[in-house]
Amino acid sequence: MSEERQRFQKISGESTGVLSTGFMELSSLLRTGGAPADAVKKLDKLFAQVMDANRKLSGEATALFDAMDSLEQSLARMTEAKRQYEVLYASGILFTSETEMRALMEKAVTTVVKELQADEGFIVLSDEKGEIESVAACNMDPEAHPEAKEMSMSVIRATLSRSEPTSIVRGEDAAQQNSILRLGITAAMCVPLAAGRRVFGAVYIDRRNKERPFTDSDLIFLLSFARQIVRGFEISSEITTLEKKLVADTTMKFEDLRREFRCDGIIGSSRKLFDVLRVASRIAPTDAGVMLLGENGTGKDLLAHAIHANSRRAEGPFITINCGAIPNDLLESELFGYESGAFTGATKTKPGKIELADGGTLFLDEIAEMSVNLQAKLLRLLQNRELERLGGVQTRKIDVRVIVATNRNLPEMVIAGTFREDLFYRLKVIELTLPPLRDRREDIHELSRFFIRKYAGGKELPITAEAVAVLEGYHYPGNIRELDNIIQRAVVLMKGDTIDIPDLPPEIVESEQNAPVVFGGRSLEEAETEFRRLYIMRILRQAKSKSEAAQMLGINRTHFYKLLAQLGIDL
Repeated sequence: MSEERQRFQKISGESTGVLSTGFMELSSLLRTGGAPADAVKKLDKLFAQVMDANRKLSGEATALFDAMDSLEQSLARMTEAKRQYEVLYASGILFTSETEMRALMEKAVTTVVKELQADEGFIVLSDEKGEIESVAACNMDPEAHPEAKEMSMSVIRATLSRSEPTSIVRGEDAAQQNSILRLGITAAMCVPLAAGRRVFGAVYIDRRNKERPFTDSDLIFLLSFARQIVRGFEISSEITTLEKKLVADTTMKFEDLRREFRCDGIIGSSRKLFDVLRVASRIAPTDAGVMLLGENGTGKDLLAHAIHANSRRAEGPFITINCGAIPNDLLESELFGYESGAFTGATKTKPGKIELADGGTLFLDEIAEMSVNLQAKLLRLLQNRELERLGGVQTRKIDVRVIVATNRNLPEMVIAGTFREDLFYRLKVIELTLPPLRDRREDIHELSRFFIRKYAGGKELPITAEAVAVLEGYHYPGNIRELDNIIQRAVVLMKGDTIDIPDLPPEIVESEQNAPVVFGGRSLEEAETEFRRLYIMRILRQAKSKSEAAQMLGINRTHFYKLLAQLGIDL
């Protein structure tokens, strides 16, 4: 348009100069009293110049206005193309994030009908034989309009069979004219959905009662849109395959672990428990010392026994001693044994727990309660593999594996001087931390079923979902041991045939209903995370599948599986 403007300005300037010179000459002639005949000639010449300038300017103005119209049309097309590109970009993100096939189809057909100002639309999927398997429609009920359905399906079948786009305009397709006229269709388009050489579906849209056919740019947009849908389907299929494989792999891994690592008394299938058992299965065959950490009631004694049962010492003895349950002045004789006459009351020789564990495993629970002096003797035992009974002089060789456990912070005790640093590092060859029950709430239901069978003589007494929800909401300061007691009480005191909320201790019910108690002592972020875990686990129990659970939560499956991983909820 700049060229037309420059030409117009040039001609306008030249015309203005010529006319100005002509008027000046005529004015001068009239002032000097020139002959009338000369004045008439000048006036005729000036009139001719005015007409010539007007003609030239009119032609250039027309060209300029045409250029402006063309520019406006180009801008409109560019604006429409930009808008369609933005729609394609947004739809690409939308479709690749939507992993539910049905939801993807419904979103896609709604979007394309809106963006191309169509009145109706279909997306269909077909099998390898070309038979229609699934349909998603927008602004139309196929069952209420069978003729419309048949007409659109005939166009779709033609597209599927030819594997190329189909476009219909009223008056151009004699085979479809009767249906088109009756249905008021002015234009229709259909493009295939293809992955490689395989056509597995189609997108169909039409316009009714609008005297505007679809344009070539509309067809290009629909083809690009179809490619976005295909990519969404491919990603949905890939995610579904990966999800199935992940679930199968996780299940197989846990089953394989249970077969390889015998731990019948340890109940649960949560990710945190799995991680602990996986490490335990690797170290069990060795003679490495193990330090088990965790709160009271988390099952440290069960894990110690499982490690022994899966070791080369499984046929040997497993000896347990709770260092916190025996006064320190008696603990030494319990551990190392004594000879007759070693102290008042020692009327006969007695071997200690360490000696009894020879060839097997010694489990020292609550090791942090052992006195510093006794810690020194234990260190010498671990270093030299020898011991002497109290009051004795004979040194005995001992072959024993030592597993220790504590709920205390040993590094802090080392700093405070209440636990020997050299012993700490001697014991801490392998360190395993058992998670508290509140961090593996997904195991509470399974644990509850186990304890119900335990106290109901092997019977499978039912428990309501509401009661399980209360149990899962409690914070369990006593961990699994406390849950054991709660279920025992419920089985004994239950009033009907099913364990329900009234059968649970009142303090448990009240605590579950009181969020500050349940989440007390935690930051806002930790409390929110715990609430999410608890809520999602409840939804998982209510839903028939993970897809349904994601739908109940109002999120797509990709986001749902990310949440499960972030919150440590086992698949």
